[in-house]
Amino acid sequence: MKKLNVAFSILVAAVMAGNAQTTATSEIVGYQTSTIAGKGSGSSFLSFVPNNLSKSAIYTGSASASGTMVTFPDASLTGTLGPVSGVPTHYLLVKTGAGAGFVSDVTAFTAGSVTTADDLSSSITAGTTVSLVPHTKLTDILGTTTGLLVTGGSTVTAADNVYLVDAAGALKIYYYKTGPGSGWKTSSGTDATATIVYPSESILVSRKQVAPVSIVTVGQVASEQTKAVFTQNMNSACSGAPVGLTLSSLYPAISGGSTVSAADNVFLINPTTGALDIFYYKTGPGSGWKTAAGATADATRDISSGYLVKRKAATAAVFAQTKTW
Repeated sequence: MKKLNVAFSILVAAVMAGNAQTTATSEIVGYQTSTIAGKGSGSSFLSFVPNNLSKSAIYTGSASASGTMVTFPDASLTGTLGPVSGVPTHYLLVKTGAGAGFVSDVTAFTAGSVTTADDLSSSITAGTTVSLVPHTKLTDILGTTTGLLVTGGSTVTAADNVYLVDAAGALKIYYYKTGPGSGWKTSSGTDATATIVYPSESILVSRKQVAPVSIVTVGQVASEQTKAVFTQNMNSACSGAPVGLTLSSLYPAISGGSTVSAADNVFLINPTTGALDIFYYKTGPGSGWKTAAGATADATRDISSGYLVKRKAATAAVFAQTKTW
């Protein structure tokens, strides 16, 4: 199972603005070491790899919003901020106010504004501080031709498998193809080089080799509370910063229920088998965190490296992680 090194190095660095347009700010840069476990005696073993250190913002400043249009009074944006071949390149992060921690893809831009995929106007009143941040890609974390950190293969069956949640709330498989046409692919063989790993999302890796893999990630630590939005069906998440996060912290943001079928389900990796186990918060008599079978679960278990949430309701749940770092 993935282990998180929370002794991140705090280095105060002046963040240089990309695309020649931003306000320079000082941010905290950290690193963490993750371990993708070897398969042991089985055919594969699951591990979570968190994405909770971001790239440097290309713009940080005050903004106001009307619908999905976010306007910056002092910006002069240039370069490529909108989608490339349909894939977003940047996201907007709300940094102050009640909506701090919300993010949304940038779908278009002008010199002084961006359009976002979601309407965040209720969280971006005049003077709210926001940042525009380049997306982290799967290749940034797990590597590519040089520096590949998982084992590739000529087929999805032969290679280590990587899982991310797609827009429909389903786990989608990726792998690194070796040989002719090499590169990151979906399980069907479609090119996946531009695949995004969203902020506070965790990558689920199925390792098919005996040897474990150590991964060091470096980036900016969130300077505000973080928010994970759980929509209907499956969601992937991790701690919003390289600090501990307990199972107990998820309730009541997610919904409990009298049975595992009625409640939102949390999936964690069994440290012995490397498979996913289901947990839920039981309401009513005998309330508390339970296994799928109804046994009492360890609510203090650290889930910072990653977890999956299967949301049952059509309405989204928002988990706000208060800044303690």
